[in-house]
Amino acid sequence: MRSNLLILTLSVFLFSCNTRDVPNVASGISKIEIGHFDHSFYTMDSANLAIELQSLEKVYPKFFESSQNYTELISRYNDYKIKELFLSVDSVFDDTLALNIEIKESFNYFYHYFPLHDSLMIYSWVSNFESLDPVTVSNGSLLVSLDLYLGVNSRFYNTAPLYIKERFDKRFLVSDIMHAYFRSKIPFFNDNTLLSSMLYYGKIHYLSSLMIPDQHQEIVMKYTEEKMNWCFENEGNIWAYFVENKLLFSSTHQNKQRFIEDAPFSKFHTNFDAKTPGSIGQWVGYRMVASYMNLHPEKSLTDLINELDSQMILRESAYKPKR
Repeated sequence: MRSNLLILTLSVFLFSCNTRDVPNVASGISKIEIGHFDHSFYTMDSANLAIELQSLEKVYPKFFESSQNYTELISRYNDYKIKELFLSVDSVFDDTLALNIEIKESFNYFYHYFPLHDSLMIYSWVSNFESLDPVTVSNGSLLVSLDLYLGVNSRFYNTAPLYIKERFDKRFLVSDIMHAYFRSKIPFFNDNTLLSSMLYYGKIHYLSSLMIPDQHQEIVMKYTEEKMNWCFENEGNIWAYFVENKLLFSSTHQNKQRFIEDAPFSKFHTNFDAKTPGSIGQWVGYRMVASYMNLHPEKSLTDLINELDSQMILRESAYKPKR
């Protein structure tokens, strides 16, 4: 029994990995700058806020291009609730050096794959939950809301559904940065089918996984380990459900709600729905894209991004997990 379990565990691990070799990237090749606006902002001299903000604007010019004006920022500075939120952020991210290293390591891979890409600027700040999207991409800069990474048990998330709170963890931060950036760059497919939506998100997850090759798929997908294991154990049945119910080429929005959009679980309309993670169609798309790229090592990542024939990717992926 134990040996069978070991074999199953190893097979799941091997099948969960991309077969493309992890490149040996040199440190320091990433053309990024990281600025912790939240720290600089809340350590300003309260008696000279206008002058302090002028100094900050010189250090964080792109932040001021896409964010509030001075009056709004001073109002935020004086809001005791936001300052209290910052103190919680500061306690979770007390070691910004470690965070910077983790981000830069992922961008070493990014610039290995995209060496001609322009430099990028990453800012951290406290958003006060103005959006549930933790990373905003604009004009070569990425704005990371650290208040969305305080951990599932943070009192600031008491009213949020569990499936949302589970994602508010700093172990997902670097993956979220990559997801947000690729989501802003990858074009949609030429058709509006469920398959195209699956593969669109599959590209995002696949590309993100290459930038954090030491992380497991549950980090890429923002799933719990339990739900990620459920996916692997039932992959063949999941795929059979899509095929047998002729869902892949459906263009109805209802099916995208069931399998693509964020939700506490996916809706197969079966008694095991509660065991599934939400947006399971995105994960199947990830598996298809990985299979396609593994079978076509001659394809570059730019080729993948620009490929808009969803049926060709499906066909050339030879994706057909066993039940």
